[in-house]
Amino acid sequence: MKRGDHVLIDLRDIAGFELAAEILKEVVRLGGRPLIIALPSEAVRDIVDLMPIEELPICTPQHYLEALKASDVDIIIVSPANTRILENADSKRMAMLQKATEPLFEEQLKKRWNVTIHPTNALAQEAGMSLTEYKDFAYSAMIRDWNAEIDKMKKLKAIMEKASEVQLIGKDTDLSFSIQGRTAVIDDAKYNLPGGEAFTAPIDDSATGTIYFDLPAIYGKEVTDVRLTFDKGVIVNYSASKNDSFLKEMIETDEGSKRLGEFGIGANRGIGRFTKRILFDEKMAGTIHLAIGDAYKECGGVNKSAVHWDMIKTMKPGKILMDGEPVQIDGKFFWE
Repeated sequence: MKRGDHVLIDLRDIAGFELAAEILKEVVRLGGRPLIIALPSEAVRDIVDLMPIEELPICTPQHYLEALKASDVDIIIVSPANTRILENADSKRMAMLQKATEPLFEEQLKKRWNVTIHPTNALAQEAGMSLTEYKDFAYSAMIRDWNAEIDKMKKLKAIMEKASEVQLIGKDTDLSFSIQGRTAVIDDAKYNLPGGEAFTAPIDDSATGTIYFDLPAIYGKEVTDVRLTFDKGVIVNYSASKNDSFLKEMIETDEGSKRLGEFGIGANRGIGRFTKRILFDEKMAGTIHLAIGDAYKECGGVNKSAVHWDMIKTMKPGKILMDGEPVQIDGKFFWE
């Protein structure tokens, strides 16, 4: 941030107020103009459950949108008191609300922004750790030699930008798609903390084949054993062992949600385990992730959707091939 900036401190549940207060102090010291807003997770569930169904697709909170428009910087703190708050919410209503909040996401991307977590008991419990263990895990992923991490990711970016065809081979998986001409972006911890991935946008009509995601795909609800089959870029078959109906609702949200919006490769060796928190899990070295739905414009992506749902697959055992050459085998990059 710079002196005179309007800084929105966007608190996703009040358990993170301690971090929000510290950020506010720093903003003030640096000559900024901070505003803290908070949205408790229980309130999100109430909106899903209680909003008249005809209002859900159009219930974009205009006052929140105007606050984003008036801000130069948006700092988002994810600090849930209950990570399962949407587990039993109606899938169709959730999809409608997702569409209504799309303008907020679009406006956020126009700003200087960052999203991070503040460790909570709920996050620790979801990850199967004590709060102390979870703090150690989270900060080991965040507090790294980012210059060294960036150098490694730049290698990956260069390879991706030279490549035309990607092939992913693994358990129940043989999926190919093109990234020709698309820009690869590295997550250098400026927007996400922690960072640690390189990602791009697949060509919209190129994905062909099948992929099995061995890790749960979490998007408000937990969906397990997701299998997707693509033909000419479009999902033509899908299944899951848990919350299959929710998967269906999300895929059928709009035309864009039936296609891939992102392909990412995790590169952060400080993240050694799956925690059911996408901010960490998608950067885990030895994994790839694909997002159905909206594509990032900075990658040259054009696919539009109200949905952007990252799904993660471990690549041990497995191969990432680019133009037929191995970039990674069984979770290790060729330069390792």
